[in-house]
Amino acid sequence: MTRIYGLIFKTILMVIFVAIVLLSASYGFVSAQQSKRFEENLNTIKQDHRKTTQLLFQQQLKEKVLTADITPSIEFLYQVVGSNIGVLVPNEKPIADQLNLKRYVTEVMTDFGEIDGLLNAELTLDELIQAETEGIEKSFEGRAFFIWFETLSGLNADMKVIFVRDITSVISEQNQQKEQIIIIFITVTLGVLLTLITFSIAPISQINKLREAIKLIAKNEYNTARLRLGPPRKRKFNDELYDFEDEFRNAIDMLESYEDKRDVSQKRRLRQATIDSTTGLFTRNVLVEDLLHIRNKNNSFNVAIFFLDLDGFKPVNDNLGHEAGDIMLKKIGYRLKGVSNKLIKVYRIGGDEFVICYTDYCDEKALYQMAESIVQLFEAPFHIYETNIVISASIGIAQQEANAIDADQLLRFADIAMYHAKEDGKNRYKFFDESMRAKTEQKFTIRNDFIASLASGQLFLVYQPIVDSHTRKVTKIEALCRWKHPKLGFIPPPIFIDVLEESENMNRLFEWIVNNVVQEATYLASIGLQDIIISVNLSPSQLVDDRAIELLKNQLETHKISPERIELEITETTLITNFKQAKAWIEMASNIGFRVAIDDFGAGYSSLSYLASFNYNTVKLDRSLLDKIDVDTRQQRIVGSLTQMIHNLSVPIVAEGAETEEQFEQLRKLGCDFIQGYFISKPIIHEELAIFLRNNRSVK
Repeated sequence: MTRIYGLIFKTILMVIFVAIVLLSASYGFVSAQQSKRFEENLNTIKQDHRKTTQLLFQQQLKEKVLTADITPSIEFLYQVVGSNIGVLVPNEKPIADQLNLKRYVTEVMTDFGEIDGLLNAELTLDELIQAETEGIEKSFEGRAFFIWFETLSGLNADMKVIFVRDITSVISEQNQQKEQIIIIFITVTLGVLLTLITFSIAPISQINKLREAIKLIAKNEYNTARLRLGPPRKRKFNDELYDFEDEFRNAIDMLESYEDKRDVSQKRRLRQATIDSTTGLFTRNVLVEDLLHIRNKNNSFNVAIFFLDLDGFKPVNDNLGHEAGDIMLKKIGYRLKGVSNKLIKVYRIGGDEFVICYTDYCDEKALYQMAESIVQLFEAPFHIYETNIVISASIGIAQQEANAIDADQLLRFADIAMYHAKEDGKNRYKFFDESMRAKTEQKFTIRNDFIASLASGQLFLVYQPIVDSHTRKVTKIEALCRWKHPKLGFIPPPIFIDVLEESENMNRLFEWIVNNVVQEATYLASIGLQDIIISVNLSPSQLVDDRAIELLKNQLETHKISPERIELEITETTLITNFKQAKAWIEMASNIGFRVAIDDFGAGYSSLSYLASFNYNTVKLDRSLLDKIDVDTRQQRIVGSLTQMIHNLSVPIVAEGAETEEQFEQLRKLGCDFIQGYFISKPIIHEELAIFLRNNRSVK
């Protein structure tokens, strides 16, 4: 019944609020009317007094003569009108420093002893002025008085009269009327309130019944809710509440039907959530629940996760279709089930991702054996559509103590280890260690902070001089990108370049490098060093994107720089990996006028046939061939043979990595046309480059 009382209480509050508002409005209206009527009464009193006074002194006024002795007439007038009357002395000014009615000097004052205290009561100057002009109300010793002045004109002088009227009874009558109105209104309000409460109890009781039914419906107690509402009844007069009650009954029937359907659907979804429909393996949801269960068990002491990602699964879908891909997944799932036992459980957690959970293993040797056995599972080809398909898996392994399992963390660590396995060549396994996490976090930071680094000036270019081996004059400078991160410090270029290559950010970096190189070329031309060639390294992503060459071309045209001042360096590895695309790109760049250099030549490929397949301007020998060139005769023979072969193609050679005078001289003797290395100069920032180049030009 709490809700009923609460609703009644709200109804009472609402009625009381309305009553107070109406009472206030009525009280204000009545007060205004009474004030108006009171003013009218006072004006009537003034008019009556004026008329009576004029009638009394009619003859004198007519003759315009006021007799000197008017005391009897004033006393008579006092008896007639019932107000105290005072006649002011003609031509006598009020006493200036006296702020009461005695400031006016009177010849006659009726019943002086009765109103002497009133005459002595202090008044403000505004009240005195109002008394002379309109009249004022003044309370004194529990009584109310109305005081005003009248002036009668005579022949010799005007007679000014002051009237003091006791209006206590008038005000008392007015207050009694107000009290009667308030009592009447309160009585009517209470009657209306009781009537409203009486008529509200039944609907509120019905609402309470519906409220109880809602609680029962929320608990799925549909039959009890029907009993609480009772059977439908025929009514002579229906209202919205009765219609609402019928809707409740219909809703109960519908909810009960939905409940039955939901139970069937929930069982079906539960099956889908726990068992993968393609492979029949457990799903990711089951894996998370199992790991939580293992953590809460008292008899488990360790757990290892094997995170498998298939190598080369996408071509199966692309070439044979998704149906063939599903068959492949089903066959892989069947093989993986073969390793299951009471300690080992297999799950499919994504498209081509699988997890094996191994609990309570005896030592790490058991984990290595398990990893080897998983790798061996993929050695035999899969027979699909009359085709034998060989596929492998990269495996990441992470371990935790059972009582400290963090499912998300464990899977993330295994995932990180799996990616390192892929980076190391795929078809292998890797155990997670903290260095992997640090490397992954570093990659995330690089990827996440790159855009901000461009805006904040963390990236900058340095330039390493390349000199003619005979004259030792600088002919070229190689533009190299550096990144000083506020937290990671200087990030080696191979690290952040590899990370950026995995996203569109590599194109942004290349655009930034081109803008800075063009600015540097413009600056060098402005100080008379327009013959210096600037080398720019290209990444694999630029060789498959025509936008890179268009960007270079447009920037040079805008700044009126010849393409011959820019040399594009392409690594031998990139060239061989994407030979057709690289060849087409190089031919397009050469036709525009750019110089082309093959960088890191001799870094590991033995085939030299591509050297005759397209035009290029320079070959840069890889520093791995030159690190001991001053003392290693084997390196000297290899470099000598390479320089002779390349010179036969009429192509100049740049040697990288000259660290000492001996290395420099040996490289020059072996036929290297240009030399680059710390012996000549470390990479130089823009602010110091011009000074270095001028000093180099002045050397004889």
